[in-house]
Amino acid sequence: MWYNINMEEYLKEIADKKMWKGKITFQCFDINTPLKEEVDNILGRAMNVSGEYFNEMLNLLTPKSDKVFYNQIVLSGRSVFAQRLFGTTTYTGTINYGAVGTSDTAVSDSDIKLVTEAKRKGIATKTISGDSVSFRFYFSKADVAGTLEEFGTFIDGTASADSGQLFNRALTGGWVKSASESLTVTVQFDLNPA
Repeated sequence: MWYNINMEEYLKEIADKKMWKGKITFQCFDINTPLKEEVDNILGRAMNVSGEYFNEMLNLLTPKSDKVFYNQIVLSGRSVFAQRLFGTTTYTGTINYGAVGTSDTAVSDSDIKLVTEAKRKGIATKTISGDSVSFRFYFSKADVAGTLEEFGTFIDGTASADSGQLFNRALTGGWVKSASESLTVTVQFDLNPA
């Protein structure tokens, strides 16, 4: 039997049922000794390393502050997911970059990029457990400084700003990162209806 499905209505239904949840945790670390400088340099270059290695290195740093934000998984991200389920392979569906930005423009379901991207990084480490997946991004003290207002992840992104398909976007409320701090951003997506 052939069913005529309105994909936009289906994606809205998924969003309305809150089946797509995401939590973003920002955590800053003071980089103020030679050892911490070396750890910052190592983690600043880390991409797709084991969680154990990443955590061992991060434990050498002292957390300064942290905050949790909640995000919106935008239409462009949900559409890629729907296309993959359908069998369309234009995009891999794989999140590979995260970025911070400086705009506090309200999040919209129609967002396709950060409003003002300041710096993007590849995934440092990732984990999956059942229907929950987490990605960690590490921004070294040299990567970016200032008031970071927005964060998002990207499917099939490159190192170039605004590349890839925006998956999610969140406002931070004005997170300030100094030039003497590093920043980890942990993004957790729970794909369940609870």
